[in-house]
Amino acid sequence: MRYKKRYFLLELEGVSNPEDFEKQLYSTLNRIEPFLSIRSNFRVIRDLTKTDDYKTFGVIAVNNEYKYRVIFSLSLISKFYKSNLLTIMNSGNIKKIKSFKF
Repeated sequence: MRYKKRYFLLELEGVSNPEDFEKQLYSTLNRIEPFLSIRSNFRVIRDLTKTDDYKTFGVIAVNNEYKYRVIFSLSLISKFYKSNLLTIMNSGNIKKIKSFKF
């Protein structure tokens, strides 16, 4: 059975490169709830990750069933890193997010 994916556009302040962006997201999920990233099929879409001076914009894909648990866990990122997370857009359609101007 194929699960529906949900895409989120995230802004992470305090991160200047895409590797740290991905590392902080995965480590936060694993610290809050182990194996959540595996169960939710969490992944960062590297082609759509953009960096600014102190901000990184990235798109993540999660299983629709775990979307609220993943966003709640990621909202606690400031406990572990000097970063703030902002969910800019929630869409089931990746085309909508690709058309968003970074």
